[in-house]
Amino acid sequence: MKESKKIGKDLLWNYMSIAVMAAVGLLMNAVIAVSYGGETLGCFNETYAWYMILSQIAVWGIHMAMVKYVPETAAEETKGTFLRTGIVVVFLISVGVTLVSEIAVLCMKAAPWGRMMSIAFSSLVLLSINKVCLSYLNATNRMTVYAALVSLRYFGLGLSTVILSAVHIDSDWLALVFPVSEMTLWVVIMLYFATRIRIKGRLERETGKKLLSFGSRILPSNLVLELNTKVDVICLGLLITDMRKIGIYSFAILFTEGFYMLYVIIRKLINPSLSESNIQGKIEIQIHDIRQKMKGKLILGGTSVLVCVLIVYLSICAIMDRSEYQVGIVYISIICVAMIVNGKSIIFGDLLAQIGFPSEESFLNILTVGYNFVVNLIMIKTLGVIGAAISTATSYFVYSYYLRTKVRKRTGLIL
Repeated sequence: MKESKKIGKDLLWNYMSIAVMAAVGLLMNAVIAVSYGGETLGCFNETYAWYMILSQIAVWGIHMAMVKYVPETAAEETKGTFLRTGIVVVFLISVGVTLVSEIAVLCMKAAPWGRMMSIAFSSLVLLSINKVCLSYLNATNRMTVYAALVSLRYFGLGLSTVILSAVHIDSDWLALVFPVSEMTLWVVIMLYFATRIRIKGRLERETGKKLLSFGSRILPSNLVLELNTKVDVICLGLLITDMRKIGIYSFAILFTEGFYMLYVIIRKLINPSLSESNIQGKIEIQIHDIRQKMKGKLILGGTSVLVCVLIVYLSICAIMDRSEYQVGIVYISIICVAMIVNGKSIIFGDLLAQIGFPSEESFLNILTVGYNFVVNLIMIKTLGVIGAAISTATSYFVYSYYLRTKVRKRTGLIL
């Protein structure tokens, strides 16, 4: 009963963090659209897409190694060793990624989003360290604190956007919201760890090798998974010259990303238990229990939330007096329906990595994003902007089919 209450509390707090994330994302896009116009919004979201993709390279899968290895040990000293070593490894990698990224941006001075990206990429190091610390909280089942800190990140993004827009800062400098929010989050995380968690352990070369080995195998998975939620915007940037159209599409897609997070939160909650039960030889029982708890709830809950999302979206378009944005309801519906149908596969999306097959998970996600990228290019060329939504929607079916097939082949389990 006590464990059930904790799970309920964790879910509540994490869904509240999603609400904060969705509200802030909406606020940011609305403020930029109204204050600067669709072209600036398109540039900002293009920058945000690449920023999130590069963040996966900068963290190198070390945050996922935390969720894999920390729950497998009861020794506080060993847990601390994983955290300390992981932070150092990520710091070194993220510094290198930042330098390469900044040099690449300098070579693209003519791009309309060049300065935005340069400013945003300056926060990749802090973002990577913060991800490792947050994943440690996830791995040690401190999900309420995890949710509060994730909410703080988005609150910082939203508040920074409002302030910078209010003072009419040059549009290129709107990207300052990224380093400001990550610096704020880093300070709060350090204060929390210093006062609430006694971290033992030490730096270990062998632990670093172990983290790098797992991280390198899971990196392609995380990279393409992040890319899959952004590949439509990236492909539109390659094929559509009208940044206003991209701005409208990316504004609508913001709602689908928030919708997707409803499933990802459940995934984060069950990941430590999957890793722990796998070590104990009880993975089949654990998966069965999760399936029983989720039975019928995913489709009913997802459909109800989608109806609310569509009503909210149309209301916001009316409040903003931007009737041209109403077409976004079609993009949202197409993608979110695909998520609802494949919801079970989304929540079990990290299963292969948690039971010791990170390379298989990487291949799964590479296959999915490869399909999505190619089909996006074809569909956008053929159907225009709506083709991006159709392509992204079908990629969830490809992902679901392959995940179920691979899990059944490797473990005999049926999702």
